Amino acid sequence: MAEDLMDKVFSFFSGEGITDEKANMLKAIAKELGQSKYAKFFRVRTEEVDPSFSSFLFSVYKTIFPIKLFMKDDKKMAILRHLTVESCIEPPIQETLKKLDYNVLDEKSKTMPGEQMIGEIQKDIETLARQFDGDHIAAVNRRYGLTSALNQFVKYNFAGFFKKFDPHFADGSFLVEPRFPAIKTILIIEQIGEFLTVSQPLKPEEDWTGLLNILKMIEGAELVNPEQFNSMIKMLREVHTSKILELMVQYTLRNPVWQFKHSFFKETIGENWLEGKRAEAQNYIAKINNSKKNSQISALTKQIFESADLVRMENYNVQLSEAYRKKKVEYFMYAEGLNYLKAFMDDYVEKEIKELCDLLLIRGQWTNNTMAREMSDSLHKLLEAPLDISDLDTVMSEDGADGSRLRAAMLRIDRDPTQARYINSIVGKVNGQAVEIINEAAQSMIVIGKHMKNLIEDLQKKHPELLVNWREVNLASKEPLPQRMVSNFKKINYFIQLMHLCTQ
Repeated sequence: MAEDLMDKVFSFFSGEGITDEKANMLKAIAKELGQSKYAKFFRVRTEEVDPSFSSFLFSVYKTIFPIKLFMKDDKKMAILRHLTVESCIEPPIQETLKKLDYNVLDEKSKTMPGEQMIGEIQKDIETLARQFDGDHIAAVNRRYGLTSALNQFVKYNFAGFFKKFDPHFADGSFLVEPRFPAIKTILIIEQIGEFLTVSQPLKPEEDWTGLLNILKMIEGAELVNPEQFNSMIKMLREVHTSKILELMVQYTLRNPVWQFKHSFFKETIGENWLEGKRAEAQNYIAKINNSKKNSQISALTKQIFESADLVRMENYNVQLSEAYRKKKVEYFMYAEGLNYLKAFMDDYVEKEIKELCDLLLIRGQWTNNTMAREMSDSLHKLLEAPLDISDLDTVMSEDGADGSRLRAAMLRIDRDPTQARYINSIVGKVNGQAVEIINEAAQSMIVIGKHMKNLIEDLQKKHPELLVNWREVNLASKEPLPQRMVSNFKKINYFIQLMHLCTQ
């Protein structure tokens, strides 16, 4: 549009650009302007917009202003989207939705096993997807397309247009209708083009009354008289069909082929709603799985630990992680697992399991040195875990390199949301270190557990094959060796299962 305006100015000074063909087209436009039903909007001789056009726009602005205020409210618009979808939901779909309601699922969970519930939820969401098919999605999108078209229209800068006439014009002031003088069309070319764009999708044949009823339901009062609104939409369409505004711009710019920009709406509210329902169902399934997981973790900790006080981490722990969850940033994902690992190392590995392994490796006469070396290497690697855990926990302290930076970022995050990315980077790195420590320790325990199992089986044989001096080793043990080895193997096995759950 700016290029068209510059071409016109250039032609005015140079005398170029108006060919015979263009001159004839402009004459035809001038004639059409004079014959239009809305010819009063434009003064051909002076190329001015008549006050009647500005008065027409003011009447439109006054009509739609309450809707403009409504559509500025994000909460009301969210309700409008919800009700738009609901208007396309039939009884069978409603029945399926009831089955997926969290309150209904909570009641069902009291008597139904988790696995069965998960199966039913998955079946119901598949049923919903079949019921709320492409036709339903298209219907929702089409209905919400009206809302989008109207939202675009009410956002048009009417106040900016009227300030071209009165610099002191106040948005939303209707006590006195302004007096609009005639104005050179060239001064409001851009505003006319934008008005054509935003008003183009508004068609009288659409169900505007239905949309206004939904607005009334949300607001609790009528925002606009339906008859007055529908009459406005009809007149806007007539103005569009007459092409009066297009002709005004074409004649003023000396550009017979000028066109306004058309707007197209591709709504995905139907698809988004269905995806939202799928996500809700998956969240409930995750809740069931988490409950099952927590139950399994609780059972395993009771099997493994004698002490009820298992909190060993000072800084990278579950309690401090909650502050990060609340800010919706990365949290200490492996704090629970790393804490259990530290407790297991403190209470069992560095005492009982190390002592037993040393007894077997040092006192035992192995027939296969490779197996003994593998078990020994895994034990030594496992014994490195406490130092790694301590280093990580220290780094996360208030005085630590990462802990101090995180503390400062958390203090700023409310006023500076960009801190979230910084926090995510630091916590993500520490989480990676934590899970690496857990996985390496678990792998070492798997190797130790495998050899412990082989040794238990070997001890029970008439003619042992792995150790040739079981009697001597048994005498050196502070407790009967068979029971001791089985007890340690069980703890290791339970703990590997615990680590697996804590890193899922």
